This record gives sequence, structure tokens and C-alpha cells, in this order.
Amino acid sequence: MRSRYVAYTRQDIDYIGRTHAEETRGEFDAEAARRWAAEATWQGLEILSTERGGVFDDNGRVMFVATFRQGGATLTHQEVSEFRKTPHGEWRFVRGAALAHAVPATSGKVGRNAPCPCGSGRKFKVCCAA
Repeated sequence: MRSRYVAYTRQDIDYIGRTHAEETRGEFDAEAARRWAAEATWQGLEILSTERGGVFDDNGRVMFVATFRQGGATLTHQEVSEFRKTPHGEWRFVRGAALAHAVPATSGKVGRNAPCPCGSGRKFKVCCAA
């Protein structure tokens, strides 16, 4: 996950394509990714939660928030991404579900009883913080 974020910051879209699972490479829009990476000034990546994805796992899930500046505004992209390990031990991106795209970034940390920034309508402590 982190290597794919760094690839976006470096505009290494070929790496993004190579780290897709083979069956999803045809769905990857390299030109759209290239434009987004070039137009954004990447500010940071925060991993909100992980599920599986360890040394002995074959798959994993990561919930993250990427913060970036674009068009004079600070925005966030929030997503849950699923990965699968190849027989050679390399992780491949299988699919992602955007929780929110290009929403204004919040300042400071989210309190446990605050509404979850993913937009679910639930409290942060029982949603993304769980």
C-alpha cells in the first residue's frame, strides 16, 4: 500500500499498473492516474486500519486516507483496498472502494465520538477506528 502511494507521489504510474492483480490490469486507466498524480501535491498517507496482510497471509485489506492539494484546496481520498499475495510473495492490488473522494481535509485528529470521516454516519470509534 505504501509503495503504491509513493509511486503516485513520484508519478510512477507504470509501477501502479504493475502492482495490479493480473485480472484487473485491463481496468486500470493509466492516463487518468497519470493526470491525477501530476495535478496533485501529495501531503501524506494515513493507514486507518489493516486486516490480515501479514507474512503468513495470502490476502489483506487496508483502509487509508491520502491527503493532497489540488486546485488550491487540501483534499482527501479515503479508500478500502484489497490485496492478494502472488505465489512469489509479491502483493498485488485487487480492488479498491472509495469511501469519499476529494473531500476537504479536516484539521487535527478525529475524536473517538466524532462522526467518522469516511461518511458512514457512525461514530469514529465504532467505524474506522474499530
